Amino acid sequence: MNQHHVSRRFPATDLPTWLMLLLVALAVPRTVLEDLGIVEPEGSLFYYFLALVPFAVWLVVAVVRRSRRPFLDFLMVGVLYALSLVLVHQVLWNVGPSLGHNPPAGAVAFAGHFSAGWQDLALRGYTTGIALMIGIGSGLVVGIVALGANAWKSKRRSRANVA
Repeated sequence: MNQHHVSRRFPATDLPTWLMLLLVALAVPRTVLEDLGIVEPEGSLFYYFLALVPFAVWLVVAVVRRSRRPFLDFLMVGVLYALSLVLVHQVLWNVGPSLGHNPPAGAVAFAGHFSAGWQDLALRGYTTGIALMIGIGSGLVVGIVALGANAWKSKRRSRANVA
């Protein structure tokens, strides 16, 4: 693989593809381990490490990295994170203690409004919607931080150039 190919920007962003994929990949282990029942949600320091470190890395990249499109960069990270959540949840749906066996109470209540033949689809749809909101919402929040950090750095640079 040549250097030009590796440094190519992810579509619609200023982030290199490798960095975009790395940021998303950092959040996947918690999702997989939680869906498999290996790590209990909010059950240990290890869970919090898996849950919070990816977002801390996102924030560091958002604050430190220069970008022409800081908000869009992290909105796209959030979209890809959301899709990774959906993919993991759906692939592991019927494995062990995953969402297929232990759906959230809200999903069960929602699915209760449908006939028996449609309840599984309603459960999957509900959890997909929640995963999309979590992922995209995370990207929006970090995107706002990135936008603010970028504006602050630009203001500091312009002040330094005037002085």
